Amino acid sequence: MKCKILEYRPDFVRLLLENTKPAMANAYRRVIQSEVPILAVDEVIFFANTTAFFDEYIAHRLALIPLRTPRKVLDFGEDYAVRLKLDVIAQEEQEIVYSRQLESSDPEVYPVNPDIPIIAMNKGERLSLEAIARLGRGKQHAKWQPVVALGYRYYPIYVFDPQKCIEAKELVEKTNAEAIHENGMLRVLDAPYHPTLEKILKRCALDFGEPAVKVEYDDSR
Repeated sequence: MKCKILEYRPDFVRLLLENTKPAMANAYRRVIQSEVPILAVDEVIFFANTTAFFDEYIAHRLALIPLRTPRKVLDFGEDYAVRLKLDVIAQEEQEIVYSRQLESSDPEVYPVNPDIPIIAMNKGERLSLEAIARLGRGKQHAKWQPVVALGYRYYPIYVFDPQKCIEAKELVEKTNAEAIHENGMLRVLDAPYHPTLEKILKRCALDFGEPAVKVEYDDSR
């Protein structure tokens, strides 16, 4: 089996698996969701909470904030813990507490997104707590799943009418996508390598339907 990275962003990865079967792709999906260890808030100690929210509610929200998990943490093992402190007294009539206000004992461990709202506080209310983040796996609890959404699909091969999908035809020529002429249609063999082209073909399929655009699948990729 071969694996290629088609697209990579800090919060998104798209891979191509070749010479394999759907069962293997599904196995990787399940392993990533359940067996990859990451940090998540596992315990919260409250020192003061005069807000309208129960301690359990706030603890639940803290546990679902994704934390950056550096490689060194995996070397330390599952006994390693990071402490995240929060001590806020609301100064405004209504004040939102965000994930960026958590102070970490390890500068390399912090919320992936600094703008996640935790709670809303009224003026004068206080929230003081210490959240303890530990390593865990998705099979123990969903808060330790390293991904929000993870799926797979068969490798698509688009066959379209260049007379109707003019924009797709022009993009095929510009990007040098691998395409062959077949009975007046264009068969695109490498659409997943060209995300913009694939989006245009999907839009064309919605506009014209079959037979303007047909999709075939390769179950070995």
